[in-house]
Parts: sequence; C-alpha cells; structure tokens
Amino acid sequence: MTEDDGVLVRSADVNGFTLAELRFPPGYLQDAFEPDLPYIALVLDGGLVKTFPRRTVELDRSCGVTMPAGATHSARFGTRGARVAIVKPRTEAGTALGCFDRLAELRGRGFGWLAWRLAAELRASDAAAPLAAEGFALELLAATSRETRAGRRARRPPGWLRAADELLRTCGGKRIGLNELASEVGVHPSHLARVFRAHHGVSVGEYGRLVRLARAAEEIAAGDVPLAAIAAQAGFADQSHFTRLFKAYVGTTPARYREATRVPD
Repeated sequence: MTEDDGVLVRSADVNGFTLAELRFPPGYLQDAFEPDLPYIALVLDGGLVKTFPRRTVELDRSCGVTMPAGATHSARFGTRGARVAIVKPRTEAGTALGCFDRLAELRGRGFGWLAWRLAAELRASDAAAPLAAEGFALELLAATSRETRAGRRARRPPGWLRAADELLRTCGGKRIGLNELASEVGVHPSHLARVFRAHHGVSVGEYGRLVRLARAAEEIAAGDVPLAAIAAQAGFADQSHFTRLFKAYVGTTPARYREATRVPD
C-alpha cells in the first residue's frame, strides 16, 4: 500500500493489467486530468461526481464507469470519501476487448460484487490471490463488454424501473417483497420481475440482498459498531446468517473484512 496526496492506494500488476483499490478521503477534489490509458472504475463504498466537458456522472456504491484514454475530467468526492476498485490495462494491447472505447456508466448486473471480490483478493496474502484477482478482473471485463454492447442497443430504462431501484437502495434494512414493490411503482409483479432481471441480471430479491450486504459492508468499514447490530440493522435474521452470506459474496468474514479495511496508522 502507498499514499499519494492523501489517497491510499493498494495495487498489483497481474498479467498485463494493473488492479487497484483506491481510498479517497472525505471531500477530496481531484483536478482535471487526461488518462493516458483507459480503465474501469467501480465504487466499493462512498460516492463521487466525475465532471467532463459535456457531461457529469454521479457514482455511488456498486456503480462504475468505463473511462476511455484521453477522457479529460475532474472528480469531487462526497462527505464520506470513497473506495474505488480499478482495472486498467498496462499497455494499449490490453484495450482490444471492446469495453474501453467510450464513456459508459455501469449499474447492476453484479458489477459491485465482482469489484468487492477483486478488492478482497488484493488484500489476501496467500499464493492463490494473484490468480483469483486476475479471474475476478477478467469477469469484470467480460461483464463490462457485454453491458456496453447491450447499452448501444437498449433504450433508457423506464421511469418505474428507476423508481424500483431507488426504493430498494433506500429502504434501509426493510425487506420489500415483489408484490409490494410492483404496487409502489405501478406495474404488474410478473412484468417487474422480468424487466428487472433483464436489466440488472439478478432477481428483485437477490438485488435487495446485495444492496443490504453492501450497506452492511460500508458500516463495517466505517467504524466499530458491533457486527450483530449491523446485521440487525441490515435486516438479517441473525449474525450467523449474515456472516454466511457476507463470506459467500465478499469472500471473507465480516470480522476479517473490518480488519482489512482499517486505515493503517
């Protein structure tokens, strides 16, 4: 791990790619710069706003962006700062995957959890960690390529789908069932289920679980609230159930995750 202008950087070069986790402090301002090579950035927690000459992109946890080479922009980080996972080819030869040629937002389809697993492997010290990290990076690249190609053909998501997404993201630890969610946004449950899965790549229930786990992970990294309390606030039946799900998705237990995400003194 290194530090550059207050930004903590954990990185590794793996088979032609630089894989990194960056921790930006609260309120950090990044002056305009022009990346020499393209990259994918995915927010693990916190939030930021990237400003381009003709466009502004707001990113919160589990969202990301593909950044073409030469895309001049600045960034402003929120009151909690942000942790961001980066996948960047080390040479122009690594850009031939079709997912770096334009600026595109990445939302849904499990991007956040692939990024969480990648970040966990960057913290691991066993001999298998580089291979595992490379595997998650390649999954991210494949998912990004499919998403950006589909985005060229797809229309903008309907307003009710965006409303459903927002309800699931802001419901706290409350579980919202399919019928209740459909009633709130004014569509039939079966239509909601079909369109939601087509857009996000997971069911409504799975998406809600991922949102609650992401919120819990952010709380774990942010302080010393007891894990049992975090599990309850996130709507999990008990701490053991929460621990099993957290390890299945993040790749480590909540206790080990808290230890790994602490900022070194």
